[in-house]
Amino acid sequence: MFPSTREVRYTCGMPSTPHRATPGLSALVLVLALAVPAWAEVPQRTEAVSLEPLVERVVSRQLAAYRIPGATVAVVRDGQVVLARGYGDADAGSHTPVVADTTLFRVASLGKLFVWTAVMQLAERGRLELDADVQTYLEDVRLPATYARPLTLAHLMAHTGGFEVHERLWPEGPPPGTLAEYLRERMPARVRPPGELSAYSDYGTSLAEHIVERVSGQSFEQYLRENVLEPLGMRRTFFRRTVPPELAADMALGHTVEDGSPRAQPLEQVVVASSGSLLTTATDLTRFMLAHLQGGQYEGHRILSEETVRRMHRQHFTHDPRLSGWAHGFMELQLNGQRLIGHLGDAYLFHSLLVLMPEHGMGLFVSYNGPGEKDAAQRARMELLRAVLEHDSPAPPPDVPVPTRDFAERAARFVGGYQTTWRAYRTAESSLGWRQEIRVRDGGDGTLHIQEPGHTPRRWVEVEPRLFRPAEDPASPERVAFREDAAGHITHFFFENQPMAAYERVPWYETSTFTYGLLAVCAALFALAVMVGVLHRSPATGLLAVIGLLNLLFLSGFTLLVRHHVELEYGATPRLPGASMACALGAVALTPGALAWSARAWWKRSGNLALRLSLSSAALAATAFAAWLHHWHLLGPGPW
Repeated sequence: MFPSTREVRYTCGMPSTPHRATPGLSALVLVLALAVPAWAEVPQRTEAVSLEPLVERVVSRQLAAYRIPGATVAVVRDGQVVLARGYGDADAGSHTPVVADTTLFRVASLGKLFVWTAVMQLAERGRLELDADVQTYLEDVRLPATYARPLTLAHLMAHTGGFEVHERLWPEGPPPGTLAEYLRERMPARVRPPGELSAYSDYGTSLAEHIVERVSGQSFEQYLRENVLEPLGMRRTFFRRTVPPELAADMALGHTVEDGSPRAQPLEQVVVASSGSLLTTATDLTRFMLAHLQGGQYEGHRILSEETVRRMHRQHFTHDPRLSGWAHGFMELQLNGQRLIGHLGDAYLFHSLLVLMPEHGMGLFVSYNGPGEKDAAQRARMELLRAVLEHDSPAPPPDVPVPTRDFAERAARFVGGYQTTWRAYRTAESSLGWRQEIRVRDGGDGTLHIQEPGHTPRRWVEVEPRLFRPAEDPASPERVAFREDAAGHITHFFFENQPMAAYERVPWYETSTFTYGLLAVCAALFALAVMVGVLHRSPATGLLAVIGLLNLLFLSGFTLLVRHHVELEYGATPRLPGASMACALGAVALTPGALAWSARAWWKRSGNLALRLSLSSAALAATAFAAWLHHWHLLGPGPW
């Protein structure tokens, strides 16, 4: 008996959602039992003899240590399947094993690679121009002409369309009935010219998916089945928003960790195909990987020409020429001195990875049907990738970073708060950007200290102008590059192997330090206003007490919303209650009166000095807080 279907929201970058659980011996024994692999009937190469023990050792350890119920893995090389196996359970409750050629996994944004493959097919056939204005192909969706530079499919494939990223969580109510309705109803603002900075966009991929439909005259899944899936023999691959009853028995269920053990959750539903609804098996994906590694053909069936594949796989965008960037729809990675292309797939309960090494004819796919404790599955996929790379092509000996001269004199240029471009700008969700702020400080020893949210600062040393490497880990492939404007001011920085977003330097009044300070001071003064209103009853103190209480009620609701970050990223759509919004609007409406009463108290010298100071402080705090609410679009209509 399968749980009832529920709706789940997808985000396809790399969100982090901690899951706290208390491990126990019984849970450890259970998960070890889940780690028994299930074989798939797939032709194997002799290299598998040496690779299988490595993958089994790594994946079995991960399932046990991270409380993940199951995984499916495939490796291809030199035109053949080297390994395709399932590990652990598709359903921890019934102990149904994962089988590589039958068990369906929800692999989220790996489906975007099929969208871009379809786009490249139509471009190859002369039906699409990658550098043409996308509005040329959109008769039923009108994008605002915010910038003179046209938005193109090439921009969408590098996620440089310039869209803000909001409503990762679908609003309450039924999802749009058609893709065109979704594109019209969920249209984000265009906040920067296309082609400048990357900000991972589900919306942009959905635009491309709709363009495929418009140009081909078919539904996206029908086009894909006729032009990609059937030619490659991928009979166990589907783009489905909901899981059909006939496929439910073969579905891997997603799992959370509860009391130290994986717990199966209901089958998932998504809104738009390209945004995460791909269902597939490990063996089906071996065919897709091999087609891309073999110049666009698999077993005599061609889906792309060799020239189109070469065009698709080469780099087309990077924030800095010294860092990895984007091919056409594939993100680049630099590991072990090798260039890889691939994609991540992140849903609430599934984490996946597909990478190709075109120069070596090698590919890897892995998917886990649970995030594990503290989202460990996100680390697990990279651990497995590094293990396979070390087996196949060990990393070259690390070179010792040589710091640039006189950096200590220039370190102050880099100091500040930086926030991701993968965020909202013109809706109420923009008020949460400071939660993911990265702080850069002068280490005082010729290094920069870069602190990501929830982590201790790390030391970075400059090895080229504005290019940094980890000071303590010479073998790390990590790099950080900063960008300066024409005036020589540092404006952005970028991480190696994270091309899906840039980090832009924010003004002081948008930093987390200022936000925490302002909210703390305002909350204290609002509480003081309430206390003064109780102890010194007068029209002025009563008005300020009401304003303080209303603002405190709003802050309570806002704080609860921010703290429930799991819901913010994946779960039920979080909304500030209508009462909280009414409190904020009421406090703002009363604030001019408070300022007038405060000025009158000083003019008339009403009360003692302490009382006048408390009234003025509370009135000014209410004014500053109203300005903060307005700046972050918290007073107008929005997704909350």
